Amino acid sequence: MLTFNWHFHPLTSRPYLSDPSYTEYPPCEALKPYIACFWESKAHGGREERQVLVVPDTCTDIIIEIDRARQRVTGRLCGLYDRPVVVGQGRRGDVTSFAVRFYFWAFHLFFRVDMREMYNRGWDMELIDPGIKREWEPLFYMESTGERIAWMERYLFRKLDESRYNPGLYNAVDRIVTQSGRARLKEICEYSCVSPRQLERLFGEKVGMSVKRMSCLVRYQNVWGDMVNRKPFSVQEAVYRYGYTDQAHLLNEFKRFHGVTPGEAMRIALDNRSELHVSRLVHEEE
Repeated sequence: MLTFNWHFHPLTSRPYLSDPSYTEYPPCEALKPYIACFWESKAHGGREERQVLVVPDTCTDIIIEIDRARQRVTGRLCGLYDRPVVVGQGRRGDVTSFAVRFYFWAFHLFFRVDMREMYNRGWDMELIDPGIKREWEPLFYMESTGERIAWMERYLFRKLDESRYNPGLYNAVDRIVTQSGRARLKEICEYSCVSPRQLERLFGEKVGMSVKRMSCLVRYQNVWGDMVNRKPFSVQEAVYRYGYTDQAHLLNEFKRFHGVTPGEAMRIALDNRSELHVSRLVHEEE
């Protein structure tokens, strides 16, 4: 069984948020090696739209839109991104967005697709799996998030095809994840017993980007995780821990992927704390 999820916990730009605008839910134990989380976002009328920073979280999301007003279910795939984007959040009408967030090593085990086509792009799921919207129609009639998650887990178990498992690819992923993105291409190839050319081909088809680029994103996500979870956070300590050349190297790479400086990134994260998270912090301080 894959265990990469034990070592790697990617975060969004708003890791403290959990309210009706966006809430994450863990999958069952059997799906945890493949799925980072389910998430749901609800909009109930109103015209106001807020801008949300989306950072490269090394995950691929299927986002299903359940539109009560238009009586329809639609879905799209958001592939791997290696750059930040700002999107608008908030729509008219009664719309629920229900999504599955796959780890970068897992999506191709559920759907047949050349992941190179998903690089920095979004696709209508009908183009990837024709007829899938009809399969998702039962979601329209479900009242609770729990119902939707239980149905989707059963659906994903039927879609999972472990015959697509490639030992060379997963040995390489193991090295990247357990080394927190610090391992060099030569070291990854030696560990996985795959030539650089073959490994790059595998990563292109099954992951969607180069080995080096994915390693950089995994390292960046580890740094972001430390900023969120380590108190206090030391940039110089992170330079040493993750093998950056110097402090400027870390800060420049972080800003390239996150779009803002570490200080601004933390301000955005803290500004998006849910009331539940704030109450927990107060309780801990007391």
